[in-house]
Amino acid sequence: MEVMRDTDSNQHYFARPVSSADAVMIGITIILLGATLNPPIAKAGMVIEQRITVGAPGAPGPVRNRTLMLQGDKEKFQVREGISVVIDANDRTVMLLDETHKTYHELPFARVIGSSLDPNSPLYLAFKTTDKTHELLGFKCRDYAGARYRGPLMAATTACFSTDAPSSAEFTHFVQSTVRRATQFGGSISLPSGVPLIIELTRGINHSFVPADVSKEEAERFRSRIAKIPPQITRVEVTKIESKQLSPEVFTIPTGYSRIGRAVN
Repeated sequence: MEVMRDTDSNQHYFARPVSSADAVMIGITIILLGATLNPPIAKAGMVIEQRITVGAPGAPGPVRNRTLMLQGDKEKFQVREGISVVIDANDRTVMLLDETHKTYHELPFARVIGSSLDPNSPLYLAFKTTDKTHELLGFKCRDYAGARYRGPLMAATTACFSTDAPSSAEFTHFVQSTVRRATQFGGSISLPSGVPLIIELTRGINHSFVPADVSKEEAERFRSRIAKIPPQITRVEVTKIESKQLSPEVFTIPTGYSRIGRAVN
């Protein structure tokens, strides 16, 4: 019988079995090599410019402008001249920055989220889709509606969400991340995907509310009084939106700022 030589072209090659330890090392090597050849790309942030009007129906009040900057789990916006707020949903922190006095103050995350200080608070509702669509700045959006009732008060929001606008997924990520970490909401919120190009928030009276333990006559008098209170409408309309890679320094406390008050747990 002819014996095969190592150089015989017809000789079969039998590899030794690969141990589990070898398999783990091979997997780690592949992952590291992939990360080296294809480094992760940082997600782009976004800048949203908004025009805000507040007033009674048919009689809008003065107009003000606001700019939101979002990237990852962070958002920054200006409250008024020289005063801005940075929300970090991941760390559950809210920083109030005073540019004039070079100071910062930490606010309770649970109290800020959903309050009037939070620019996204009108969106924390159980939304339902509608058949109405709009187009703004060349982007299509669809209306979603939701409402919240708290005793005699009512807040109803109609928001036109767009998944076509730049970095709409980034906005969705931030708001959903905020809601997950704001334990006060529980499971009562259903957020559509996308960025709202138009928001109309109506704050008014819940006309079906009746105080407990009152007579029928007292209930009627109460309804009559609250019926005279006009609703307040806040309209937020996006005037410009762009995808933009923001510097991490945008969301950090500037050098030289001093803390006011104690840290919030």
